[in-house]
Amino acid sequence: MATTHRQTSPWCVVIADDHGHDWAPVLNTHEAPSPVQYARFGGSTTLLQRALARATHIAPASQVMVTVLDEYRDFWEPSLWFVRPEHRFVCEGRAESTLTSAAAVLKIADASPSNVVVIAPARVHVLRESLLAAALDRALCTLPSIPEGVLTFAMIDEECGVDEDYLVLDRASVRSPALVLGVARRPSSWVANHLRLQGAMIASGVMIGYAGVFAAHISRQWPGLTRKLNRAAYAATAVSAECEISSRLSSRTARLTLASLRWQAPTLKQRALCVNGCGWNGLRSARAVARTYDYIANLERIRSFRGCTATPADSTGIDSARLGLI
Repeated sequence: MATTHRQTSPWCVVIADDHGHDWAPVLNTHEAPSPVQYARFGGSTTLLQRALARATHIAPASQVMVTVLDEYRDFWEPSLWFVRPEHRFVCEGRAESTLTSAAAVLKIADASPSNVVVIAPARVHVLRESLLAAALDRALCTLPSIPEGVLTFAMIDEECGVDEDYLVLDRASVRSPALVLGVARRPSSWVANHLRLQGAMIASGVMIGYAGVFAAHISRQWPGLTRKLNRAAYAATAVSAECEISSRLSSRTARLTLASLRWQAPTLKQRALCVNGCGWNGLRSARAVARTYDYIANLERIRSFRGCTATPADSTGIDSARLGLI
């Protein structure tokens, strides 16, 4: 089954335009301040570069797409040298960030609804990349047996992150992976503890599914916008240029309509595959970012005291050199 997936060449959409209002603190004096996904977190590569390396583990470079914000072009453009211009979905502002991922998925579905798509956020920190890579391979093998056609990752770690979203799973489900009933968005600490005791797990934002399933979901939520997004993607492909999602498109669309697209359950039926111990942190708040930086800084001090030159981020197994990222 795994061989079949490799022959059909999955696609990967890296979500890099999901910007918070917080910028990452600086660990080293030679680093310039930057939005979180362009920070190095003590390593030799940025979070975006690590996400791109993960993407090329999943898909050929010719089938990697990236969503980015034009405002931060100086941060992301050097890392996207291997991504085709028509596979770069660029939005003018944060209001259009939902549209870029939808446009990318629709373009993949137009090629073939049976294409497998992995949607992966760049704004995450992972300590043990090898475990996440193994989970991605397992998800690609599991997907054909999933009746809903969509999987997500439910994260389990000894050290739970702060301000995370949680997946509420169907505990009565006899089928594995379990059905996702809903998402609790950044609950308070005591609610998060209660949810964990009830079997809830951290939501990763990683989605693995068939392009046709995603496209049908988008069309149900945005019937009018779907045609406009398709036209924008076709125009970009015709001239081998970046697919620009302008603010005019979102300004003509009601805010409630833009907010109506949800990739989570119960709006989009999906099942959750558990991933244990990869050291996942969704970095969903300034507090979560600061806590992760403190953790990495402490590890670096320990490693320095022991005479170890490798940084935590360099020991994750990301093969960034082959992409020219370092």
